[in-house]
Amino acid sequence: MSDLFLTPAPRDDALPRPVRIGVVGSGFRARTMLRVAAALPGWFDVAGVTARSSADRDLLASHGFAAHPGLDGLLAGSAQRPAPDLVVVTLPADAAQDVVRELAAAGVPALLETPAAGTVPELVELQGLVESGACVHVAEQYHLEPLVSAQLEVAASGRLGAVTDAHVNLAHDYHGLSVLRRALGVTFEEPLVTARRDVRQVLPSPSRYADPVSVDPVASVHALAWLDYGDRLGVYEFDDVQYRSWVRSPSLVVRGPYGELRDDVVRSVRASDDGAPQPLVSRLERVAAGGAGNHEGLFLRGYTLDGGWVWRNRFRPARLADEELAVAELFARAGEHVLAGAPSPYEVAEAAQDQYLQLVAREAAAAAVPVRAVRQPWADGTGCRHAARPTA
Repeated sequence: MSDLFLTPAPRDDALPRPVRIGVVGSGFRARTMLRVAAALPGWFDVAGVTARSSADRDLLASHGFAAHPGLDGLLAGSAQRPAPDLVVVTLPADAAQDVVRELAAAGVPALLETPAAGTVPELVELQGLVESGACVHVAEQYHLEPLVSAQLEVAASGRLGAVTDAHVNLAHDYHGLSVLRRALGVTFEEPLVTARRDVRQVLPSPSRYADPVSVDPVASVHALAWLDYGDRLGVYEFDDVQYRSWVRSPSLVVRGPYGELRDDVVRSVRASDDGAPQPLVSRLERVAAGGAGNHEGLFLRGYTLDGGWVWRNRFRPARLADEELAVAELFARAGEHVLAGAPSPYEVAEAAQDQYLQLVAREAAAAAVPVRAVRQPWADGTGCRHAARPTA
């Protein structure tokens, strides 16, 4: 993509130089990530891509990416394109494990697509790889989307008091449970899980590429799970056709003794001048450029609450959708870890817990009885200990 058509976002001080990213895979997810990296040339530099299909390699090359049939060519680098600092693995969980082991043997950090692995034994094995010194991050991004980030900031701020319950209805399986854990402020605690799954008829949603062609309802699985942590209750809900749906909307509700967040509305109480309690209703306001009469460009500035920023877009003025901003944030945090020793953006242990909880929820739904989650080996494990790479 020519720089002529880009408005580069200035890199902040957390990154000493652009992160050199390699990508394994050439499907929809890989192309999304490549599009984000290409839109932020000051932040990221695509070192290369691997694709088994020669047609895909030709397509990638036509867009200026170095395309390789295998991992060896990507990791070797060249004078024009140095080897990657970080390799994003966009393969299905079963196919990704061998690639992660190859990267670990080469000492190259991996950013692994979700789910990190399919089964509990595979998750334990992956955590064991991390314990032995492999640097593996997981590409969980939903909590990094702008509105969700702002909502989670409110939940963690104390404004609502200690969170007692949350209802997450915005992403499927491990993604939704990841947001739910963060909204509740839990990590590896052991909830009692009650769940159900039933088939309903719902109008079809747009695909990744086109609008629906029919108004005839289609079968869709509606999933519900209640995660009882004793002092906190989490409710997970999702409908199979919900992504991009015109008739199903995402929602996040978080409650504490002092207030409630419901999507973009925050209800709390403040003391008046005479000390009497008064209701306060505030709203998360989306601040964006590019509307009517605005000539700044088309980009999101952030979210405010009562006039103060709760989330700001550090990639402005790049023209990126909310999901793409979440991908950019994930890449940036992974880069900050690799180049500057910052914390991992998402540890294998966290991703393993997300996947494990969704497996427990499916088990509870199939058995029609509550199932108690139990503590897993990754809960007591260590995270990525990768040393910072050279910044030259």
